[in-house]
Amino acid sequence: MTNPMQCKYIYVVWTSILLSLILVCCSSNGANDQGEIFIKVVDAPANYQQINIVVDHVSIHQIGSIGWTFISTSKVQFDLLKQINGNSVQLVLSKVPVGTYDRIKIDYGTCTITAEGIEHYLNLDASIQNGNTIPYNFQITDGQMYQLTFDYDAYSSVYVSGVSYNNYYFKPIIRVQNTLLSGSITGTVRDSNNFVASAKITTYTELDTVKTYNDTTYGSFQLSDLPEGKYTVIVIPYNQLLMNDTIPDTVVIRQRTTKLGIIKLKYR
Repeated sequence: MTNPMQCKYIYVVWTSILLSLILVCCSSNGANDQGEIFIKVVDAPANYQQINIVVDHVSIHQIGSIGWTFISTSKVQFDLLKQINGNSVQLVLSKVPVGTYDRIKIDYGTCTITAEGIEHYLNLDASIQNGNTIPYNFQITDGQMYQLTFDYDAYSSVYVSGVSYNNYYFKPIIRVQNTLLSGSITGTVRDSNNFVASAKITTYTELDTVKTYNDTTYGSFQLSDLPEGKYTVIVIPYNQLLMNDTIPDTVVIRQRTTKLGIIKLKYR
């Protein structure tokens, strides 16, 4: 015959275990769950000496939410023109609540541009004076890091206005790419005599033009953070005595680098 006190003890133990499991489940699926977001900046080149960008803060908008979540409140300052050929600057590394987000907003501070050796204020275009809002859907999951690349097109992001043509304005053109779903293309450009040949290197995604200049010391270049796929790479030298070159069917695989080796340009 079962002792009533034993039954009561067993009931209490099982009740405690059940409550513990419920608390664990609630904790693992509750409002305190967090992932991380990492954002870096790269750039396509432009014919200026410097484009100094100041970012005051960055925020993201969760679907169904009224407000914004700040993910960076410390100022970040960088020369946009230095973020080429594999160089980048960290814009954000932050823990954020789990959820689905649909917008990223960048608030800029006082930016400057150096053109023909003269530094000017880089005015913010009216469209971004209250923040540069970028529509982009992404999901943050518990314990995981979501990585993004902001690829600025510096040449297309700056325009000049005014009678004296000394009023420079910033209206960012940004390609947003999931970093972990992208790869890169590298190579070196030289002439047929094996000397470095300065050139512009361009390729195209479905929506954007991605371009860079090669390094003037070694002739090397890198087209960074390209979505997986097949690309045509176009090399246009600055020396007009040299011929353009086109490398078709260049395959890019995520998290890998496609090496084109030395591209030798022929003289006309």
